[in-house]
Amino acid sequence: MDMETDLTLDTTPTVYVRTIDASEVMEQAANAGVKLDSDATLYAIHDENGQRMAVFSDREAAFAAARDHGAEPVSVH
Repeated sequence: MDMETDLTLDTTPTVYVRTIDASEVMEQAANAGVKLDSDATLYAIHDENGQRMAVFSDREAAFAAARDHGAEPVSVH
């Protein structure tokens, strides 16, 4: 058995989806012309280093966007 040939590495990146308060991104949203309710709960996608990559208004959209970009989303509390 040739280990180099038989070894398959999973290169799908894992991203983490967690809830955030809209108040955490109010300034960035305002700068982008987006109006948010400061009491809203949003869903942020983070990379493996914790860097926020995107914010969505619902969980399903966050998971779908992650998968559409070739990543495997995981829920974080």
